[in-house]
Amino acid sequence: MLKIDKLNYGNWIPRNIIAAFLGIFCISCIVSILINDSIVRIIVVVISVFFGALFIYMMYAYYLIGKKNGELQNQLCTTLLDKLEWDGQGKALDIGTGSGRIAINIAKRYPSSHVTGIDYWGNPWTYSKHLCDINAEIEGVADRVTFQKASAVNLPYQDGAYDLVTSNFVFHSVRVVDKIPLIKEALRVLKKGGAFAFQDLFNKQFYGDINLFYKELTSWGLKEVKLIDTSDFLYIPLALRVNHMLGNSRILYGIK
Repeated sequence: MLKIDKLNYGNWIPRNIIAAFLGIFCISCIVSILINDSIVRIIVVVISVFFGALFIYMMYAYYLIGKKNGELQNQLCTTLLDKLEWDGQGKALDIGTGSGRIAINIAKRYPSSHVTGIDYWGNPWTYSKHLCDINAEIEGVADRVTFQKASAVNLPYQDGAYDLVTSNFVFHSVRVVDKIPLIKEALRVLKKGGAFAFQDLFNKQFYGDINLFYKELTSWGLKEVKLIDTSDFLYIPLALRVNHMLGNSRILYGIK
């Protein structure tokens, strides 16, 4: 029996990264005081200022994403699910489920669905399968949601095993240079005629030329494929519109 505490979907900004920036800032400040060489001191001061600025920015981003009980994260989740063209019948897979937010919300939105959430769960995030199980229990959908450790690179499921596949800001963080195979792998386990919706940082940094990327997608024989800007449907604070945050957030969705 799970020990029920309270619902906790966490914050997308890992606190240990914020702590690391603060630590580097503090150490470099101390070193700049102790060092005698003026040139080296200038270099250390520049490093200190850089990481100090990063710390302040990350703290502000943490606040923006987490304020009002994670309202922005909830809105991004809702925006993704609103694009689904699915009747809610059958099995759904959420790739990179984190704290289980998308998987659980699918189960809540579609009472006839059975949902699997997979994640690799590890640094720098503090999410875990146990946290997902607790959230599902609190939300009242534990009987229809299963969580499993697995990699998005090589999903442990047969071709066409699912009626719906989703992913929310995951693919860009998977440690592979080419993201295209991740999309193909996600679609591999989706049955013909099934629905998909992937929200991610679909920008040049992670996917190359977006027009060429979309052109390749349309050559895969999908019944329907659309790529839309998240900001067309949801206000994203200016401070978060940078590449490694929510800059160029887009939703790729359609029917296989």
